Amino acid sequence: MSVSDASTGAQMQPSLAWTVVTDAPLKGLGLMREAGRIITWDEVDGLVMSDLNGDRIWAVRAPGGIQAGAVSDDGSLVALLGESRRLWLFGSELELIADRETVADPLAIAVDPHGRFVAVSSRMDQTHLYTRFGRKAGEFETMQPLAHLVFVPGQPRLLGAAGHGSLFGMDLYPSGRGKLFAEVAWRESLLSNVGRLAVTGDGGTIIASCYIHGIQRFDAKGRSEGAYHLGGTAVNAVPDFIGRTLAAATQEGELFLLNRAGNVRWKTALPRPAVALEIDALGRWLVYGQATGEVSRIDLDESSRPAASERQSPAARSAVRPSPAARSAVRPSPAAASPMRTPAWSLTATESEDRAETAVLAVLDDPPRIGLMTSNDRLELFTITGKSLGKTPPIAGNGRLLRTASGWIAAATDRELLLFDARRNAGRRLEDLNLVQLTHLQIRPDDFGLAAVQERDRLGRATTAGRWIWRKELPSAVEELAIGPDGLTAVTTDDGRLLVFDPAGNPVKGPDTSFEEPLGLASAPEGASSELAFLTLARHRQILRGHDERGWVLWESPVPWESWQLERVGTAVVVSAPDGRAIAYDGTGRALIQGRDVVAPGIFSIGAEGEVLRISRRGPHLICDDLSGRVRWRALTDSPRGPLAAGRSGVALLIGRNLAWFPHAGTASDAGDP
Repeated sequence: MSVSDASTGAQMQPSLAWTVVTDAPLKGLGLMREAGRIITWDEVDGLVMSDLNGDRIWAVRAPGGIQAGAVSDDGSLVALLGESRRLWLFGSELELIADRETVADPLAIAVDPHGRFVAVSSRMDQTHLYTRFGRKAGEFETMQPLAHLVFVPGQPRLLGAAGHGSLFGMDLYPSGRGKLFAEVAWRESLLSNVGRLAVTGDGGTIIASCYIHGIQRFDAKGRSEGAYHLGGTAVNAVPDFIGRTLAAATQEGELFLLNRAGNVRWKTALPRPAVALEIDALGRWLVYGQATGEVSRIDLDESSRPAASERQSPAARSAVRPSPAARSAVRPSPAAASPMRTPAWSLTATESEDRAETAVLAVLDDPPRIGLMTSNDRLELFTITGKSLGKTPPIAGNGRLLRTASGWIAAATDRELLLFDARRNAGRRLEDLNLVQLTHLQIRPDDFGLAAVQERDRLGRATTAGRWIWRKELPSAVEELAIGPDGLTAVTTDDGRLLVFDPAGNPVKGPDTSFEEPLGLASAPEGASSELAFLTLARHRQILRGHDERGWVLWESPVPWESWQLERVGTAVVVSAPDGRAIAYDGTGRALIQGRDVVAPGIFSIGAEGEVLRISRRGPHLICDDLSGRVRWRALTDSPRGPLAAGRSGVALLIGRNLAWFPHAGTASDAGDP
C-alpha cells in the first residue's frame, strides 16, 4: 500500500506508468539521464536499450557473462565488466566498440557522464582508467580496494567507497592526449559497509547506502552531514541531479521518496526487493527493477505522466504494488513477446508436499501425455490439457522409474514393472519377469521390447508381454544401457568397456578395448548415418566417440571440460556438466552449439523446430532457453523443489502438491485427447 507523508506539505500521488519484463532474471539497470534511455542486463547476458515508455530500441548479447555495468548520461557509452577480466564497451546503438582485458580481479566500474572515460577498480587496490575506445588512460592506487565508483558530473572528480569503511575523493587532471592523472584528494573513514555510492550533479552531496546504518550523507570533501534512517536495511539510494529528492530501496522490499531534509514524502511496499533503482535528473519519475525481471517506471508528478491514451486503468494506477487489477500494466516491449509465463493449468496431484518431492514425472510426445508416479506406486496419466486419464494398479517395491518411447510409458520399481499403452489408454504389470533390484531400464516396445539390468550385472531383453527373450550375467557392473538398431543391446561397464549383444543375446565380436573409465552411453540420434549405432562419453578424458554396430570407433570428438551426462535429444546428443555447461553434437561428432554456464543443471528437450531446449531452475525461476542462451520463456514458481519433465509440447512441473503445465507454444493443444 502506498503512503504519503502529509506533514511534509504537498501530497504526492505517484502512479505506475508501466512495467516491462526482461527476457531473463535481471542483473542490473542503468539510466542515461540526458538521452532518456534505460539499459538493462540480465542473467543470460542480454543487453537491452529501452526508451522512457519501456519500448525496446536495441537488444544484443554480451560476449560472455556480465558481472557489472555502468552507462553514461549522454547515451553514448555502455560499459560492462565480464567474466575472465573482460571489459566490453558499447556505443549508442549497442554496437561493440571495444573488447579488452582489464585489471586483475575487477571489482567495480563507472562511466563519466559524457562517455569519455571508464574507471575499473580491482581487489588489488588498483583502479585503471580507460578511454571510450578501451585504451589505457591512467591508473592509481588506494589504501583499500574500491567496491563502488562514481564520477561527479559537474567536476573532474571520481569518488570511491571501499567495501569496509572508507570514502575516497580523487581529482582528475589531463596528462596528454587521451590520458588522465588521478590524485587522491581526500579520504574519510566510515563506520559501516556501503551498498551503493551516489552523488548530486555538482558533487556537493554524496550519498552512501549503509545497510542498517541507514543512508549516510556527506559533503563534497567527504565530511559527514548526518544520516537518514528508514526503519529497514538501506541498500540502494540515489538523489536527483540537484539533490532535492532522494529515492531509496531497502532489503525488506520498501521503496521511499525523501526530501533533502530527510522527510519521507512517499513510500510503498514492493512484492520483492528492488535490485536496481534510478531517478530522473529533475526528480519527475523513477525506475526500478526486481530480480525476477520486472522493470517499472513510477511517475512522481503530473508533468511526467503519459498521455491519456497511454495510461493504465484507474484501478491499475491506484497502487504501485502489483495486484490483479494492476497486472494489465505489465506488458512486453513491442520488439518481442514477454517471456514470462504462468501455467496453462495447475491441479492438485499429490496428497502431500513430501510425496511431491519424491515423485517422478515423464512427458510422452506421441500421443501427448504426462505420467506421474508418487510413493503410492501408481502411475497417473494426464493429457496436456489437464484432463486426468486415471491411475494404473499399484506396483510393489522401492524406488520409482519412468521411461518413455513412442506410444508407451514404462513405470518401474526395483521389483516390478508396468507398461502403459498410451494409444489404447491401457496398462498392465509384467508380473512374470520376477525382477530383483532393477537398476537400469530402456524401452522400445514397438520393435524391440525392453532391456533391463538387475543387480547391476544381470542384463536381459524381454517382450511387452513380460517374457524374457534372453538373460545374461556380466563379469562387471553396468554403468549405462542403450538399445541400438536392428535389435542390438549395448552396455558400458565399470571396467571401461563397451559390450554389444545381438537380438538373441549373443556377444557381438568387436574390439576388446578398455577405455580406462566407465563410459556414458547413448543410442545414435535421429537422422544419423546408418553406420553409427552408439555414442560413448569418456567423462574424465573428455572424449565423445561414435561406434558402429560392433563397437568399433568411427570417430572421436574432444569435449572441452569434464562432463557428467550424455543423452540423446532428437537429432543431437547433448553432453552436460553439473555446473550447467552443455554442448550439442550431431551424429558425426561435430559440435553444433555450446551452451553457456548457467550455474544450474537442467533437463533437455526438443523444441517445435527440432532445436535443443534446456529447462532449469534458477532460484524461484523456471527457465526454458536454447543452448545459445536465448530465453524462450520463464516462470516464477513458489517452490524450488519437486520433479520436472519435458517433451516437444511443453514442461510438466510439480509445484508444491500441484501439477503444472507450461506449453512451449503460447497456448496448449492436445490433438491426442480421446
